[in-house]
Amino acid sequence: MTREKPPPPDPAELRHRAEERLRLRESDVAKLSAPDLRKLLHELQVHQVELEMQGEELRAARTQTEASLARYTELFDFAPIGYATLYTDETICELNHAAARLLGRGRARLVGQSLGALLQSEEHQKLSALIGKALVAEGPQACELTYEKAGSPRLHLRLTATPLARSERMILLALEDVTELRDAEQRKDEFIAVLSHELRNPLAPLRNSLYVLARATPGEEQARRAQSVIDRQLSHLTRLVDDLLDVTRIKRGKIQLHRTRVDLGELARRTVEDQRLSFEASGLRLEGSLQPGPFWIHGDPDRLTQVLANVLNNAEKFTPRGGTVTLRLAREGGWVKLSVRDSGVGISPEVLEHMFEPFAQAPQSIERARGGLGLGLAMVKGLVELHGGTVVIASGGQGRGTEVTLSLPLLPDAAEAAPRDRAPPPTRARRVLIIEDNKDAADSLSEALAFGGHEVEVAYDGPMGLERARDFRPEIALCDIGLPGMDGYAVARAFRSEDALRKVYLVALTGYAMPDDIERTRAAGFDRHVTKPPALEQLERLLADAPAGRVETSAVPGNGLH
Repeated sequence: MTREKPPPPDPAELRHRAEERLRLRESDVAKLSAPDLRKLLHELQVHQVELEMQGEELRAARTQTEASLARYTELFDFAPIGYATLYTDETICELNHAAARLLGRGRARLVGQSLGALLQSEEHQKLSALIGKALVAEGPQACELTYEKAGSPRLHLRLTATPLARSERMILLALEDVTELRDAEQRKDEFIAVLSHELRNPLAPLRNSLYVLARATPGEEQARRAQSVIDRQLSHLTRLVDDLLDVTRIKRGKIQLHRTRVDLGELARRTVEDQRLSFEASGLRLEGSLQPGPFWIHGDPDRLTQVLANVLNNAEKFTPRGGTVTLRLAREGGWVKLSVRDSGVGISPEVLEHMFEPFAQAPQSIERARGGLGLGLAMVKGLVELHGGTVVIASGGQGRGTEVTLSLPLLPDAAEAAPRDRAPPPTRARRVLIIEDNKDAADSLSEALAFGGHEVEVAYDGPMGLERARDFRPEIALCDIGLPGMDGYAVARAFRSEDALRKVYLVALTGYAMPDDIERTRAAGFDRHVTKPPALEQLERLLADAPAGRVETSAVPGNGLH
């Protein structure tokens, strides 16, 4: 049986008892001698000083406690992650500003409410299970759930529950918004699925066309059709890989522009003419409205052509047969504005704001008849901004077409005309050594160069390449980097160390295309850097330009040649 505590004494009674005790002490003191009185007075003074010192310590401790409490409160209240303390029945005891923002309600309104009551039934079950696990395990437990509040976007929250060491069992709950992370993961998964689809698509026509070529009579219409299919599908695969690389380079700040004076009007006219046949085949009208130029800008002509071709390809892709695509070019102050307007499917407002993000696309059916990786506009935006310009995309919504407008800074009117393109050099036969471990790639490139009248030898690894070079004495060596036994860097250093091979013009033929990769090939002794897959027209120009002896290395813009 619990004993009841006695009631506290009456204050008047307590005072009376204290006074009686003091009188007894005073009577005892009266009996003391003078030395005893002095000793007693000294002890009283010491006790007084001790009490004063204890009082100072208590005041300092109180000040320190109040400061610590203030710091804790500030850290708790303004922490970037949401925190809340809950009773075991899920009632909110206290929470900080971040938690209140995530839950979309004021702090005062949330204190005393059940957190579980704010969740959907299934999500409430996850919270209850989380708290139960934390109490049993006596340590942190985590889960993710979705939180929805009328009029607000749905959130993905990561909750971490930790039991608190208090007399009354409580839970410290950390709330993190992982919505962007989960959305990014979803976009990544969707992109990988799309990439797989887009890379596989050309494989069937390529395989079928190779089957036809193996059985058709050379030169007949059937063989020519198969060759056209192979050429188109290889070009498509190359564009996909180039888009991936370009977006990655732009994002990492690794892309290099090779600027010169460019007449954007002339560049736009050439690009439109290059695209006209494709538009006609798609049943579309391609119209131009270009103010008289010239429109001189300081830019990379290859990259600007890539930008405009990409915008035109998008317009063609998303415009049904019978539609119209219009390109306009006009001067506005110190800027030139180039816009591409189509009468196609348009873009809804909720999709429009994400169109410049990598892997974003207008909605498509599962058949993905329009294809693509959703990288084009992200690449366009990055390249235009590297030129000091801007890109704007506008649409009236579904079925109302889209307009993409590029703005680029003009050079002063007094700027001298751009240098004319150099005429292609005449073709001359060269002695070429190919060092490539991919036998199909090496043999097919050897046959292609042989058609141009070149004398070609092939080696399938680094040591074989050196051996062939010593016997063949090539003028030019096209060397892969990732070779078995002896990589391309080691091959280049070996060439430069031997008197007989020192003057061979070395070209790195590789899939490594970042600026750091280019610098590394130069440091190893290569004269040029060519990104796989090489365009044969560009290789022919390279072979024609290459001197018999080694020259100073320099970067050459465009088309994967450096």
